[in-house]
Amino acid sequence: MIALPYKNKYIILFLIGLLPALWSCSYRFSGTGSLPSDITRIYVSVIENKTSDSGVEKYITDDLINEFILRRKDVLSRQEDAEGILSGSIEYIRDTPIAHSSQSKSTQRRVVLGIVLKLVDQKGKKIWAVNGINANEAYKVTEDKTLTEQNKKAAIQILSKRLAEKIYNRLTDDF
Repeated sequence: MIALPYKNKYIILFLIGLLPALWSCSYRFSGTGSLPSDITRIYVSVIENKTSDSGVEKYITDDLINEFILRRKDVLSRQEDAEGILSGSIEYIRDTPIAHSSQSKSTQRRVVLGIVLKLVDQKGKKIWAVNGINANEAYKVTEDKTLTEQNKKAAIQILSKRLAEKIYNRLTDDF
């Protein structure tokens, strides 16, 4: 056995005693908290699309539902049985160039999607809301317009999954 100086023994004992206190300081992984107002059953309604990009609302709605299924399948319910209804709208989709091969030719673009959400109880009383939550993803621009549109669609699908995770984490933060 290694003999420690008298002072080091107290430091080690102090640190060992401090560990349980640190473990109990309410630290937990994001998304593991409870839903607001002790809601136990939630319904996710179809997200409204206020943009000219059709079909995006399906990605967001499906990814939100999938996020709940992955993390807490038992929370999802039919609208009639839900204590809370999560709804919202896609407010904007911005598509901006981020890389150029010449002044007039873009080689890469970034799509940014912004969403507004609220959670209401069965009587319509607002329990939780978030404005301006967004995500972005870059995609490659090619000479082929069809391929470029496919790249943009793939980028939107990626950021939709990222947004769903972000929304779930914000919704279940116990702060």
